[in-house]
Amino acid sequence: MSDNKEMTPPELRNPDGKGGFGEHPENINAGGRLKNQERYGYWLAFFKNLTIEEFKKYKSEHPDMSMAALAAYARIAKTIDQLDEFKEVANRTEGMPKQTIKNEFEDEVTEIEFKLVRDKNETGKPSN
Repeated sequence: MSDNKEMTPPELRNPDGKGGFGEHPENINAGGRLKNQERYGYWLAFFKNLTIEEFKKYKSEHPDMSMAALAAYARIAKTIDQLDEFKEVANRTEGMPKQTIKNEFEDEVTEIEFKLVRDKNETGKPSN
């Protein structure tokens, strides 16, 4: 645009008509999210749903896996022996389980106050 804030007419903005999604529609990402094959969460769910035999063969049959797929593959492999790893994967793919809180107060609770304490330093500056 020029300094006098005039708009360039549409026919002059790209006279050669090169570039953009018209020439490369494969680059359009209308939803704004990564494609499934690029998402770590997709690969966690994918590997989690394979049979043991399919899982064992997958890595050797697909040596060109993306980093997201490779990281998910390694994490799923760890879930077999490590309960904490299994819980993390389950929480990520299935969602966190509901946690209920039982109210055992004798009096009726009318207000709950939450206080965020960042540091005991009164000045607001990080302590050393």
